[in-house]
Formats: sequence, C-alpha cells, structure tokens
Amino acid sequence: MTLKPGSKLFIWTTAAALTLSAWSGIGASHASASSGTAGNTITASFTRADADAAIQAFNRTFWDSSKKFYWANSNKGTSYQGFWVEAELWEMVMDAYQNASDPALKAQLRQQIDDVFDGTVASYGPDWTNNPFNDDIMWWAMASARAYEITKEQRYLDKAKYYFDFVYDTQWDDEFAGGGIWWMNSDHSTKNACINFPAAEAAVFLYNNTQDAHYLDAAKKIFRWGKTVLTDGAGGVFDRIEVKNGAQPGATHYNQGTFIGAAVGLYKITGDGVYLDDAMKAADFTRQHLVDGSGVLRYEGPNGDLKGGKTILLRNLAYLQQTVNHETSGKAAAFAGSFNDWLTFNANAAWRNRNADNIVDGNWGGQFLSGTYESWSSAAAVEALAVLQPGSSTLTDPVRDPYARTEAETYSVGSGFGLEGSADGTLQLGGIQAGGYIAYRNVDFGAAGAAGMIARASSATGGGNIEVRLDAPDGPKAGTVNVQGTGSWNTFTDAAAVLKDDQGNPSAITGVHDVYLVFARTNDDYLFNLNWIKFTHADPTKTDAYARLQGINADEVSGLSKNTDAGILDGVKNDAYARFNGIDFGSGAAGMTAHVASGSQGGTIEVKLDSLNGPTAGTMEIPALGSWDSWVDIMANIDDTLAKGVHDVYLVFHGKNGSDYPGNLGWFTFTTVKGKSRDALAKLEAEDFTGGTGFGTENGGGETYLAGINASNAPYAMYNYIDFGTTSPAQFTVNAASDTGGGTIEVRIDSLNGPVIATNQTTGTGGWQKFAVTSAPVTTPVTGKHIVFLLFKGSGYLYNVDKFTFGDPSVLTAPEVPPVQVPDSVPPGDVENVQVIRDNGNVQLYWDGPYDIDARQVKLQPLSGGQPAGALVTVAQGVQTASWSNLGDASDAIVIHAVDASGNVSSGVTVSLADYPSFTLKAGGTDVRNGAALEDDAVLRFRAAGGKAAIQSATVTIDGHTYAVHSPADPVVDIELAGMSGAKTAVLAIADASGSTLRQSIAFTVRASIGSMQRLVERYQQTGQLKGALVPQLTNALSQAQHHLDGGKTKQAAKSVQDFVKHLNNKAHNDLITANAKAVLNGDAAAVIQSLQ
Repeated sequence: MTLKPGSKLFIWTTAAALTLSAWSGIGASHASASSGTAGNTITASFTRADADAAIQAFNRTFWDSSKKFYWANSNKGTSYQGFWVEAELWEMVMDAYQNASDPALKAQLRQQIDDVFDGTVASYGPDWTNNPFNDDIMWWAMASARAYEITKEQRYLDKAKYYFDFVYDTQWDDEFAGGGIWWMNSDHSTKNACINFPAAEAAVFLYNNTQDAHYLDAAKKIFRWGKTVLTDGAGGVFDRIEVKNGAQPGATHYNQGTFIGAAVGLYKITGDGVYLDDAMKAADFTRQHLVDGSGVLRYEGPNGDLKGGKTILLRNLAYLQQTVNHETSGKAAAFAGSFNDWLTFNANAAWRNRNADNIVDGNWGGQFLSGTYESWSSAAAVEALAVLQPGSSTLTDPVRDPYARTEAETYSVGSGFGLEGSADGTLQLGGIQAGGYIAYRNVDFGAAGAAGMIARASSATGGGNIEVRLDAPDGPKAGTVNVQGTGSWNTFTDAAAVLKDDQGNPSAITGVHDVYLVFARTNDDYLFNLNWIKFTHADPTKTDAYARLQGINADEVSGLSKNTDAGILDGVKNDAYARFNGIDFGSGAAGMTAHVASGSQGGTIEVKLDSLNGPTAGTMEIPALGSWDSWVDIMANIDDTLAKGVHDVYLVFHGKNGSDYPGNLGWFTFTTVKGKSRDALAKLEAEDFTGGTGFGTENGGGETYLAGINASNAPYAMYNYIDFGTTSPAQFTVNAASDTGGGTIEVRIDSLNGPVIATNQTTGTGGWQKFAVTSAPVTTPVTGKHIVFLLFKGSGYLYNVDKFTFGDPSVLTAPEVPPVQVPDSVPPGDVENVQVIRDNGNVQLYWDGPYDIDARQVKLQPLSGGQPAGALVTVAQGVQTASWSNLGDASDAIVIHAVDASGNVSSGVTVSLADYPSFTLKAGGTDVRNGAALEDDAVLRFRAAGGKAAIQSATVTIDGHTYAVHSPADPVVDIELAGMSGAKTAVLAIADASGSTLRQSIAFTVRASIGSMQRLVERYQQTGQLKGALVPQLTNALSQAQHHLDGGKTKQAAKSVQDFVKHLNNKAHNDLITANAKAVLNGDAAAVIQSLQ
C-alpha cells in the first residue's frame, strides 16, 4: 500500500461503513476508497465544515430550545441530561462556537452559550453549592470561567470564583493523604481525581482571567498533590484514594483529560517544562492503554459518567495539540508528529461512523445506524471535530479471524441494540429486539471453512435466534443459532449450533465474507444479550464446556438411564456416572450450572476429570426439591486450575446418606466467572455483589450501599460464593434503610429458584439513609460453600441495603479494621523535580513523588560538608513541600529520602543549594514576607542571585505589570508602591542558563497613612515633582491632620486632610505638581479620609 506523504496508516479493528455508497455522500468529508487483500482502504479527511455539521446535528437531536437544556437521549420524553454533564455539553457548545466556520451558526452558538447557563439556573436554581458532589460544582466553575473568557460577561466570572472558592476553601484537607479535595462535601471518605484535577484546571482558567496569584498557587498546589498521590508518575491517573482502602488505580478518559489540561495550563503560565512533560506522558499513556486494538479511543460504557468521558479528554488533548504544535524543537516538537496523526485518525474514524443524521455513537469502533443515542456519549465526536486540527487519515479494515473470540461490541455496523456491561468485565449488546443486526466485515474463513458457531449470550425471556447471513442483511443464510432463556440477563451460556441452511443441510463457510448476524424473534419481544461470538471448524454442541451440554449426549453412562423421549438422565442410582468425552474448558472454568429435578432426598454431583479416580474439580449440591416435575438451575463453583484445557468429564451422582435417586439431569454448562470466598459469619458488604439486577449503588455516611431497589424490576443480588463452614448459622441479619414501608429479603442458595434458607422482613426506618438492623432465623440448615441470592420483594421502592451477615449482628456495627499492610523489602522510588526557593536566607523546597502506593513519608535533612546541619523535617506523602527559616549559609545541601509503609527507605536525592537561583525582597531594608503590611511610600527592592548558572531573566509582576531587573549582570529592580493601595501579590520569576527556574508569590498589603503622605510629599519635592508655594500648604495641612489624630480628634484630622485635597487640586497650582504625583496623593488622601471616618 502506498501512503500519501505526511499520512499515517492505522489498522482499525472494526470495518468501514456498510458499503461505501451508504456513507460517502453524508456530510462534507472527502474520501477515496480502494480494495485489496486487507479489505477496503479509505482516505478520510474531516474539515471545519464537518465540525459545523456535527454540532448542528447534535443540537437537532438533543437540544430542547424551550427548556434550554439537553435531552439525555434521542428518545427525548421527560429525560433530560444530568447536572454535571450539562456543564460539559456547555463547554462543547463553547468549543463549537470558537471554531465554527459558518457565521450564522457562530451567532446561534453564541446565544446558546447564554441559554445553557440560563436553562440550568431555571432547572436547579441560582446557587449550586447544595450539591453534595464537589466535582459537580467544580465542572460548572471551570465552564463558567471559560464562558467569561469567551463572552466577558461578569456573571460568569462571579460564578466561577464563587463555586471554586466554595469547594477549595471548604473541602481541601491536609489531614488525610497530606492534602487534596474531598470528592463529596457530605461524606469525607475518598479524594478523587475527578475533583482534584478539574479543580487545578479551573484554577488555571481563573488565574488567566483575573491574574490573581491565589488561583495560580491553588492550581500548583492541587496539581502537585494530585500528581504524587493520584498518578503512577508515568502518565497513568488513578481514580481515587480512599480513607479505608488507600489508592485505587484505574485510568479513565476524563481523568486523563483533566490531568493533561491542568498540566498544559500550568506550563503555559509558568514556562516550566516539567508540566509539559507530564501532559505528554499522560497523552502517551492514553494512546497506549485506553484505546482498542487499532488505536481508536475505546468506549468506556456502560457507566453513565464515563461513557462520554472522551469529550473531556479530547478537549484537553486539543490544548496539548495546540501547545506542542507551537514548539519548534526538543521533546515536544518530536512528540507532535505522531500525536497529531493519532488525533486526526481518531476524529476521522469517529466521523466515518456517523449515521444518516450525522450522529456518532460513543462506540467509535463501529457504525451504529439506528437505535437510541445518548447525548453524553454522542458528544465526543462533536468535540473531536470542533477542537482538533483537521487532517487526513488512511483507514483500513483488517482481516478478521472467525475462529478467535470476537467481542460483540467490535461490530463494523450495527442497528437496534444498546451497549451494557458484562460480568466478565467486557461489554455486551443489550436491549436486542427482532430486526436488529450486527455485521463484521472482511472475515476470512479460509479454505477449510466453518461448520459451527458459538454465541455467548444470556436471556431473562425465552431467548431468540441469531441468523448467520453472508455479505448483506438479507444475504444467503448460512445457519441459525438458537439462544434459549438462561433465567437472567446476567447469566451467560454458550449458545452453540452446527451451521445449516434453511433446508437443514450442513453449511460450510469458506473464503472472505462480510458476516451479518440478524436477530430474530421466537416468542418474546426482547431476545437476549450478546457478549461474543466464535466460529468453529467442527460441531461445537458436544464439546464446548460453556454450551448447554445435554445429559443424553453422554458418551458412557452407568447406574442411570438415558430417557431420550424426555431428553434427560433419570433413574439415577447412588454412585452412578455419566462420561462426556473431550470437553474443552479453554483457559479455565470457574463455575457450573446444572438443570436438575429431585424428590425428597437430593444429593450431590461430583465433577471428576479424565477418570472416576481423577481429580475432583467441584461438587454441586442437589437440594431436595420435592417434585420430579420441578426443574431448577443449580450453580456451583469449579476449580479453574483443574478445569482447563480438554478433558473427559465424569459427572458422578451421590445420593444423600448413600440413597438412590439423588436427582435427574437435563443439561449442564460451565462458566468462566470466578467466585471469591466470603465468610458467612463476617460483615458482608451488599455492594460487593457478583451479579444482579434492578438496583444501583449510592454513597453516604462513609458507606456504599445498594439503592433504587424497586420490586417491579424483580431485583436480586448474587454473591459467589459464601462459605458457611461446617455448622449451619442460626440467623440472617441485614442493615437496611427505607423511607417507605420496606419489604422482604428472601435468601436462596445456588439458584434463583433454589432452597429458601431465610426471609427477613425489613420495615420502614423513616429515611433512605437511616439504617437499622433486623434479623430473621435461618429456616433451612446450610453448610459448606454456596452461591447466595438475595431476592428483594414487596411493592414499589423497598429499601437500601448496606450490609448483611449470617453471624453475630454486632459485626455490622463493629469499627472498621484497617486493611493489613503486608510488609515487603522493596524500597520506594525517590522524589523528583525538586524546586528550591532561596529567599532572604530561608529555604523552601517543592517536589513531585514518590509515586509508590505504599509510600508514606518524605524525610529531608540539611547538610554541610556531607554532615547533618539543621533540623530534620519529616512530612507525609502528599504534602510535597518543606521549609527552613534562617538556614542561610549553615547548609550547602539537603538530602531527601522517601519511606514506605514497611519502613523501607529510598536511595535518596541530594540537592545542592548553590545550584539554584535565589532572591531577596525587601522594603526599607526589611524582608517582605507573606502577609506583610507596607506603607505606600515604601520602595520594594528585588534582587536576584544566580546558582550554578548565570541568570537569564528575573522579574516581579504586580497587578499585571512586570518589572524586570536592570540586567543579568545587575539583577536588581526597585518598585515604588505609591498609588498601589490594597491587597497585592508580587509574583517573582527567575530563570538561569541551566534551565532552572524559580517562581514564588508573596502576598502583602499596601496602605496609606498621614505619615506615608508626608514622606511622599518630601520625596516628590526632592525629585522635582512638587515645588513652589504648594509644598508648605500641603505640608502644613498634613501636620495639622497628624496633630489632631495624635490628640484623638479623628473628625478634625479628616477635615485637615480634606483641606489638603483642596490645596492639591487648586487649578492655580497645576504647574507646581506633576499629574502622577497628584494622582497618587489624591488616592492616598481618599483612603485616609475613609479610614478616619
């Protein structure tokens, strides 16, 4: 293949549009196509016109102009977007406005910027500080700062400052983890990336808008803490750090995005290249780890908050793109080339998969033609087109291997479903109805061909069919896979079939085809959920461990009968067995389900491998169901270290106490879902479920609990597994809350229809967070390891469930035991990026790291000649700063060590103080410190000193005005404070030839007094700015004012200052004073008069 100059080839795992003719006329993109052994190759180029088309389509589909709010999805109705996401869509509108190419559209979007804000005020009121989620408030603070930057409307800046200050001033905490902002203002149990990095970025925008150094200091402080505590130091951003469980890794698009955005913003303000390096590392991490196999940003569903996170990520990646594209040399310039290619590729891949209405679903790997679109997940493509630099990409459909597992969500084209989460951690297709389909392009079946197909599916209804068609939705049918009901949308089995045509003749698919899986109805409207598919060379129905293996297909039986008429194994004697040859467990089976019936005794099924004397992979208990006509699906755990690869499987039946007829068997199947041991007598957190339906989770009071439980949804939670030991418990206890009448919790084992072992009546408690403990007896003795089901029953909304136990109820209210830290001997990493500020003999250090999750402290020891000289300072990880007063020349270096929870100490970093620039800032020969109060006749003297390299620049910035030192050879500047009354911040910046930088902010107050005015009059006379008869008039008036003030006569003092003003502004004296001196003295007089009154 020949690539265009400057273009880059990306192989993407999902195919192009249905056919080229189906999409090439949509929108304004230009594309060309060619065919080859790798399938269709397309060169796609998005433009600013495409960006305009995308935001127009988005607004047509999701914007409610009358309510001035976005709909949650394309079905509209009464479902509007959530509060915090609306802030992100507001920023999307701003980005589209800033980059719109159509003037008429630009005007519409400018109006929409105001409308989104007004609509949110109308829906949520004018003050949003009552929201318990600090991140929700901060998203609006950041967006409001941006709205001010664009519109210059003061109301937006006022809101940005109000919301930022509320969160930062009240929710920053130094006690836990050395700093950071709590995620919630109502529950201080976790500090999350999703509040801290947006806060740092919001502070950057506020500083840019106000030049208030308070916001820059806040941005640096938050970012420095977050980088150390909430990242791995190599670009990966953690989700949060919990008081109870410590740091919780898990990078996501939106957290990577705000980290990048804050870093870029700080780089642009400070010029410190470490920030730019941080941003580039995080971008590299994202394109290596948060993409699919082709480099397309992955879909982070089904979580409602995460599914549109690409929108936030792309906005911030665009900030980085703009920045690195302005760098002409060095690391950033080298980074820019492949980074630009990747961004362009993603935008073209997304836009290529738009539907006929120019809407792109959140899953950019495939083209979703029709169905329900969500505004949050669909926003990402709009954002990409609006903010990224337009360009061309070559997109190629790879050859697909039909005999490898193909995830359903990697479709090339699809229609009529939604994407949901699956118990195995992947995505699945859900909400499937008849007429929907998915297609996979460029599938190479080879010469041998496919004879069968497996579909991993679940169904809470009677299921449905998957028709396998070739090259078109109505193309030749190569086979049909029937998916039967599995009892729940979360219980998956392999639906397997031999491929046959409509006449029942075996089919063999060979060669390269586009494969269409068309969903067909059998009985119910909703059919099944689909996780993945795979084709096979041979018949998969008898050897796939995860398919429903029919008992009557046993290769050998003993002590039981094959009832072919009923399709079951019955007449089962004690120690009877059935052998099934060549069962393929793949990488390992962790569970088993069997469709059984039993009489009054029950028993067990022992799963042995390869012989009757082979290892036992698991044992399933068959309960005494009391009727041979009542069939249930019973579950059990399997040892996945044994049940892997291909084995002959022996099912050995044991009757209770050696009796015959333990049960009859219809079918059995295995699962890869692995359980974990839970002690029945311990505190069991309800949110630690394995599966379930009909509920969500909430946080409150430091706890997470099941919430939103409505009986109409047939809710239940499954726990795989709970170990009851050798003695049956006597009671079941639950901690629950209800603002209604409550309901019952029915406890069953091994199946939704398994034996009931307890029934707990949970009554109303007067509130959804007012938890109370209730107990119920265990009515059916239970021992050993079992999969436990909690069935939530009653009417309407029932209760919230926090925790439960089968042991002593006191365990539910016992204090939390901190997790045990397992000691190790691995030392933590060292700190990095140490910044030294030498100020008037004082020394302050800032640093990043250590990033180890188990790091706890940083120890800093001043040295002189290699020996301790000065106080050892120990700070917690997260504090990231330390200081010494009057260290002066007593020390020449500081050695820094990190210490972890096991007491291991890092190698250490030694900082030579002489290597770093320093400064003094004095007024009247006295050091100026934070909080100082200065008279306005004072003169600030800033003096910079180089370290190991010569000073290149040194400046002081006050009120947006920058004062530079005389020259690098004479690094001094004097700054008169006359006329600068009020709160001030001096931002000091020094850079030397080695690249070392120093940036420090010092806040102080400038005030006017009668004394400072007297000294200014004297100075102006000496410098020729004041002369003649006006001098004694002003001097006498101020002397009279001071005399009255010394006598406690403030009114008379004020009158004398007013006389001073009259003399000062006498037009006859205009030639006796300069305009500057007059302005300063008038301002001082007004301030003094106000203070005296």
